Amino acid sequence: MNPRRLALYLALLVVLGLIGFGLALWGLFGCAPPPLPGDELWTWRRNLGEALGLLVRLGSQSCFTADPGGALALWLGSRTVAILAAILALIVLWESVGRELRLAWFRARGGHLVLAGTADDLAGLARQHGRFAGTVFLAPDRGAAVDIARHRPFAEIAMIDAKRLPLQLARFGANKATLLAATTPSDLANVALAEAGLATPGSGELLVRLEQHSVRSFSSHRLRIRAADRGRPLAIVSLTQLQTRRGLAAAMAGRYTLDGAPRVHIALCGSGRGLEAASFEIARQGFGLDTEKPLLSILRTGAGDFAPGAVHRLESSGVAEIEMADVLAASADGLDRAIAAAVEDHPPLRAVHCMGETAGEAEALAQRWEEVLLALGQPVPPIVAYAAEDRPLGSTGMIRVATAHDLAEAREAARLMDQRARAVHQLFLDAQRLARGDKFGSAPAEVDWERLPESFQNDNRNVADQMDFKLATIFMLARPGAGSVAPTPDDAEQLAELAHARWWAAKALSGWRFGPVRDDKKMLHPDMLPYDQLSEPVRQKDRDEVASLAAMAGLAGEALLRERRIGLPRPLGTAALTRFVDDLRATPKPFVPVAVLSLDDAAMVRLAQALIGAGIAIEAVLGRSTGDLRGDPGVAPELASVLRRAWRIHVAGDDDARPALAERATACANENGAIDALV
Repeated sequence: MNPRRLALYLALLVVLGLIGFGLALWGLFGCAPPPLPGDELWTWRRNLGEALGLLVRLGSQSCFTADPGGALALWLGSRTVAILAAILALIVLWESVGRELRLAWFRARGGHLVLAGTADDLAGLARQHGRFAGTVFLAPDRGAAVDIARHRPFAEIAMIDAKRLPLQLARFGANKATLLAATTPSDLANVALAEAGLATPGSGELLVRLEQHSVRSFSSHRLRIRAADRGRPLAIVSLTQLQTRRGLAAAMAGRYTLDGAPRVHIALCGSGRGLEAASFEIARQGFGLDTEKPLLSILRTGAGDFAPGAVHRLESSGVAEIEMADVLAASADGLDRAIAAAVEDHPPLRAVHCMGETAGEAEALAQRWEEVLLALGQPVPPIVAYAAEDRPLGSTGMIRVATAHDLAEAREAARLMDQRARAVHQLFLDAQRLARGDKFGSAPAEVDWERLPESFQNDNRNVADQMDFKLATIFMLARPGAGSVAPTPDDAEQLAELAHARWWAAKALSGWRFGPVRDDKKMLHPDMLPYDQLSEPVRQKDRDEVASLAAMAGLAGEALLRERRIGLPRPLGTAALTRFVDDLRATPKPFVPVAVLSLDDAAMVRLAQALIGAGIAIEAVLGRSTGDLRGDPGVAPELASVLRRAWRIHVAGDDDARPALAERATACANENGAIDALV
């Protein structure tokens, strides 16, 4: 019995005792005539003693006034000790026998949860399955056990016994559990828990948390094969990796654009293991690699972020130019100089990712980046703070927060991600089966999903991750529903180039290099070339990947739609705005309306606010004059609110952003709000 549960039991007995004493006292007053004047104090003293005597000697008392309420209170109060004794006996019986009987029921019938980890990590999973589901908690250490007991004092809690793990899981009926979650902070402990859980037949789901890339690469494939052989669903998650993916989405990849399509330059700043995960995930996407090698500026403010050899692997891959700098975070001047050096040498930035050992550190770094960029007169790109709470930060509206998933969210995200990745892999298998005939099945990737090596599975997941980016580059998006629109042949070819750049980057980060003949042992591949130098059959593989976009969207219950982009060159009056919004809402099914407008004066900012309030997506076109609005205290908060919620943002190179509307929209609205003029 844990101390908190014992304290609650004692508190229950004390409260019941006080209630019984109060009932007995109330009954004595209710069952006796009112005291004579001057006898009130004597009556109180006599009744207090009599009430205490009724509790102690288990006596009884007649009700002189025949008051029903007083008689009932007196009857209950006089039996308080008996009630307390019965409850105490039940508590002792439950703690000595009942809990073991409950575990025996779990072992025989199942339907419970076995969750290994800390209280904070497991809260979402336990809450998701409801209060009535039986739950067994396995704590990685004594401190975690105490913490779990503080939150769930009546749950079954035990510390993980590494030496007797199979016996411990058998005692808690893990093979019959609906869910076995191995989610402790130790990857090796989680692997051991998963292997012990798979050692016996069962049908419940397994959830395994693996944060280190090396452990995930070496262990997940083995666990997936064993789970497939056992017929058990398995989800392997990394909270760090999922937060990084959320950060990539928050950085508006494909939806934050600049005039002239300059070289992709992305900055990462901070410390902690998230810095390595974000650096590799961004490099793996191959952003801009289809036209020019991208640049990653990495400003390290701490230690222990990159694993040994990780920086060398990143630099030697050749998929991005890497500029690494160590910055003393305690010195604001040093950080400011490092930011200025990174930006002024290679402007402009496409995104900034800030992470730290704590959420506060990430938020502080993000706000510092915003301040320095404003002081330098540089465009402020999406700045992603890897923090704990999504809330407005900064003054420009360009700071986005990428929060970490809890394990319940991570479990669902991993399921959806793998569903999309399976669709990608199945289309690849179908195409390879037709193209290779009898030779099909000899290549490492030509196997079912469950037996696909982890590196190949991750490659398919990266395809799924890049879906929104690919769609954004051709002004398409995925929305809930059915009936996808196919990209045009020209758009599909552009997406195939992006798909090849992503594949090239992923291969290079895995250690592959160009070679005229494929050699799996030497990790040489003939297709690691620019898209325009590939043979037609190889290009077709990239087109096949693009063809899987509709299938991926369908698995998520979404359809691919095209943006209907309507320019607004001037502010609209109330009646004209109402007409314009009504026309946009009547947009045909295959399209999603997007209002494109330049934010170069207060009236246009308020027009953008009104459109967002009406549920219309907007693209904000920013010119140099937009910077003047940030100095106006009456407009700056409204401008920040618009940019925080804008669907797209485009930075024009001129002072006046309105000429860019001609290139960004396919039609425009006149002063009456009618959509009747082609741009």
